[in-house]
Amino acid sequence: MTDSLPSRDETLALMHEYTASESLRKHMLSVETAMRAYAEKLGEDIERWGTTGLVH
Repeated sequence: MTDSLPSRDETLALMHEYTASESLRKHMLSVETAMRAYAEKLGEDIERWGTTGLVH
């Protein structure tokens, strides 16, 4: 298993390609924002947590 994640731009492109619902896209972006905030507060990898939140 590789330890790398796609970039945020790559992840956003995938989201737009596979997620037609605008409300679901907004939800995904909201979860990304929350995960980034938690990562910062907990001293974790902000990019990893944000990307994971975006594609959850």
